[in-house]
Amino acid sequence: MTGMSLVAQGMDHEAELDLTRHEWPDAVRFIPYWGDLYWDGLDGERVLLLGESHYRKEGWSDSLEVTRPFTQDHFREMALPVRKDGDGPFFKALDLVLVGQQDFDLHEAADYWKRVAFMNLSQSLAGSQANHRPRNEALRDGSDVFVRDILPVLQPTVVLVLGRVTWRLLSHGKVEPALEPFIARQVNRGKSKRRYIESREIWSLDYPGGKALMTWVYHPSWHVDTWQDRAAALRHLVALSKKNCSHHLASIV
Repeated sequence: MTGMSLVAQGMDHEAELDLTRHEWPDAVRFIPYWGDLYWDGLDGERVLLLGESHYRKEGWSDSLEVTRPFTQDHFREMALPVRKDGDGPFFKALDLVLVGQQDFDLHEAADYWKRVAFMNLSQSLAGSQANHRPRNEALRDGSDVFVRDILPVLQPTVVLVLGRVTWRLLSHGKVEPALEPFIARQVNRGKSKRRYIESREIWSLDYPGGKALMTWVYHPSWHVDTWQDRAAALRHLVALSKKNCSHHLASIV
């Protein structure tokens, strides 16, 4: 595979069972997706892709019966080598983030999806169309749920935030100035005269029982970052996390 090898470096079986059987509090209205090989991870790092929000379809309510299985039901299909015809470009963009090359088959993408987790920060349904945005308050409230109720269960070591708005409203974590920022080298090559942000700081995010490194990319629906930059951002985080872990172990020895 290109760009990021799939290395098994898992946790014990008991931890995996705990995740499967976990009883989520009512504040977690959308149970995150995680693949069957999530504990093995990508290059030994547990990766969480953090999106913005789900939007409602006509007739949907905000009841737990509707929201609870939604994320898992859809993203389990990403771990299959067959996709629905209705899947839009957003999901192809996520495939490219994980695989890191333009020419791939769905078997390859499915293998990556088995090894990562995905969730949206907002714990409320947004509007009725994909371009409808969640309220800022929903993202702020979702941030607290994310850190308090979800991160201690998923225990990611890497979090890639999909969207600058989501990044700004994720009111947790701290910048790590000693860590090399990610540089989106192709972000300003379009025809737009607007200058987008190239340098993305690396932050650390502490949560009960663990710590993750995180940064952000522009939301794939904005078509600001290229797929190459989004894929490179993930690989940058994974490399930094592996390096930091090695340094930590060396200092212990």
